[in-house]
Amino acid sequence: MKKIILMSGILFSVIMMPSCSDDSLDDVTVTEAEALAGGSWKVVYYFDNGDGVSNDFDGYTFEINDDGTISATKSGTTYTGTWMVKSSDDDPDYDKEIEFTITGNKQMDDLDGSWLIAELTDSSMKLKDDTPSEEIHFEKI
Repeated sequence: MKKIILMSGILFSVIMMPSCSDDSLDDVTVTEAEALAGGSWKVVYYFDNGDGVSNDFDGYTFEINDDGTISATKSGTTYTGTWMVKSSDDDPDYDKEIEFTITGNKQMDDLDGSWLIAELTDSSMKLKDDTPSEEIHFEKI
């Protein structure tokens, strides 16, 4: 009986543990989120509802700079634009969003726009479109 109670307590603790999701961003200021977002990134996952999981961003390196600029480079070709983190009013489940303004090819056009920040740590950034149609995950390199 003690084992059952102990196992139930452990299971409850695991289920109730906080996850690294948008909930963890509630107490993060826009300035702190911008500091976390800065650096060199690569896309490790991209989902577009129309096309499913895609490797469209393979080979790109993204430099997100403190001055609000972004560059995406692949095979010697670089696209540049701007970015900013702001409080989100698009979806009550997400506190912050990141906006990229970058164009030049299909991949940059796909990235261009506002993304809800689902997770942001010093090593990963998971973003979702305000509709359930797109999701992109970055890993710091």
